[in-house]
Amino acid sequence: MHIDQIRTFLEIVTTGNFHRAAENLNVTQSTVSARIRSLETELGRTLFARGRGGAILTPSGQRLLQHGESMRRLWQRARNDVALPEAFSASISLGVALSLWDQIELPWVEWMHREAPAVSVHVESDYSPGLMRHLRDGVLDIAVMYEPQRAQGLVIEEFLGDRLMLMTTRGRCDVTDIAWREGYTLVDWGEDFRHNHDTEFAGLPHSLSAGLGSIAVRYILEFGGSAYLPARMVLDQLRAGLLHPVQNAPVFERMGCLIYSRSPADPELLALGLDGLRRITREITAQSDEVTRTMLEG
Repeated sequence: MHIDQIRTFLEIVTTGNFHRAAENLNVTQSTVSARIRSLETELGRTLFARGRGGAILTPSGQRLLQHGESMRRLWQRARNDVALPEAFSASISLGVALSLWDQIELPWVEWMHREAPAVSVHVESDYSPGLMRHLRDGVLDIAVMYEPQRAQGLVIEEFLGDRLMLMTTRGRCDVTDIAWREGYTLVDWGEDFRHNHDTEFAGLPHSLSAGLGSIAVRYILEFGGSAYLPARMVLDQLRAGLLHPVQNAPVFERMGCLIYSRSPADPELLALGLDGLRRITREITAQSDEVTRTMLEG
């Protein structure tokens, strides 16, 4: 039994389809089929029933699933441990969504180095699908993202409530004013935001649409305009008077999540990493709430 066979088995479970599994693994569909046939031969059991609805796990496949998740994580953990420099006793890895990277990555690395100096730290940033794939493969111990997909063996914990507020460079103004509408930038904050935004601002023209809030911040600061942004992202600009929250504009909520293994190889180290993230988040939330409250009341 090879780890590539297990990875392929788990990818088919995730996608429900041999063809999509092949695309995600960057191999041909015939390679995927050959790996599964070989795995079934070794186990002496059929793992998938194929039909028009895709590939469905057989009872034997269901029994292999939990073991397969553990094997993949243990293999990745073994690779990480073998590659550790002698000065370190363990490693921990964190993946952060691009829109959360600036506020979380550096404080967390500083926390880990202070609390666990003998632990090697790895951090990376990506969009949610890539982070979820690395979590399933055991490349990451923890991920922080919005709108994660449910996956076998992973815990999803809500931990960062973002308040998306309408911010403008046009000075203090009310949502009924025309001034903030000039140079409006529409940021794609996800499906829920799009629905709520369309309900509140149907037909609102925008000079730019952006997939990342950081792009919108740079654009409106350079050329003037407005955008929906989380206060935590623009605290310095709010304090400096470069941005202002638009009075009486609707506020949209967006929930960030922690995702981590239900059965970690090192529970104590995982708990330490999670504790650091929760502490950092509480500090960020407290700062952003204080600044926005002062701005709205001032």
